[in-house]
Amino acid sequence: MTLRSPSERRKILVAIPTYRRNEMLERLLDSLNKLVPPENADVSVAVIDNDKSGGARPLVEKWKAQFSMPLLYEMETAPGVTHVRNHALKMAADFDLLAFIDDDEFAAPEWLAALVARYDETKAGAVFGPVWSIYPDSTPQWMREWNVHAIKITETRDRIDPGGSGNSLMDMHVVRKLGLTFDARLSKMGGEDTLFFYQMQDEGYRLTQTKDASVYEHVPEDRARVGWLFRRWYRYGITDALIISRHSSMRVARLKAALNGAARIAVGALLIAGATVATLGRNKQAIYSQFFTLCRGFGMVTFAFGGSYEEYGSALTRPQFGADIGAVTSSARS
Repeated sequence: MTLRSPSERRKILVAIPTYRRNEMLERLLDSLNKLVPPENADVSVAVIDNDKSGGARPLVEKWKAQFSMPLLYEMETAPGVTHVRNHALKMAADFDLLAFIDDDEFAAPEWLAALVARYDETKAGAVFGPVWSIYPDSTPQWMREWNVHAIKITETRDRIDPGGSGNSLMDMHVVRKLGLTFDARLSKMGGEDTLFFYQMQDEGYRLTQTKDASVYEHVPEDRARVGWLFRRWYRYGITDALIISRHSSMRVARLKAALNGAARIAVGALLIAGATVATLGRNKQAIYSQFFTLCRGFGMVTFAFGGSYEEYGSALTRPQFGADIGAVTSSARS
């Protein structure tokens, strides 16, 4: 498809992956219904339900009559958000821009207009916005002040590393030209969106961000805990090792991961000890923040020995999944 002339209206699809979160989904739809529309654009919203029972369908049908834009509902029965995101890419085959927002988020009125305005300024392959956390009442005060779950974007500028897909806008002309999809082999582990945007960047396309495109995420109680952060950072180490080595052979990838992981474990342990001594063990934020380096190091070492972690699956798996990781690395390299 050729690019539209400036006088033609753009077609934009807002995609919402969802799975059994109807209360949050309703809050999100309410916020999208109040969006300030982007200039010169026709916007549609698609709810893509990963629940085989179609649990979100009645809610979407209720909203259709009162929604300010075309509201679509489709199901994706293959389990995992990667499959849902790829379903969205197929739905956006005739659209100019595709935005993602998660079902546990809700948008500020200017959210989409700000993403599109930044795209118009830069013609970047992808634009990212901030995600601000809303914590449950049970969350410790030090964690609220840290706001560690947020994606903190406080300035509008280009970026050298991708953001998450939960608040993103992508140029579908670029996606189609490159034949990009989200790698389904990372569906249970996570990190498929990071790899997707790195592959876009590898082909020379610009990535950028805007501080004005805010969305807000509800952090559930089971995530507002230190243990969950440790597991998330550990998974980051695995996916980071994969992405860093995406242009290398599997042997070189594992060697890099082993060396980088061992170095981070050593440095992380020293940082934790130093923060504990410096604060007499009283500043939890200062201490726990140093675990990022340590946990990420353990994740890299796990990758080096062929293991993985299914953050959206059941548990830690061992070398049999290593073959899948190797395939991902090979496909990213090709």
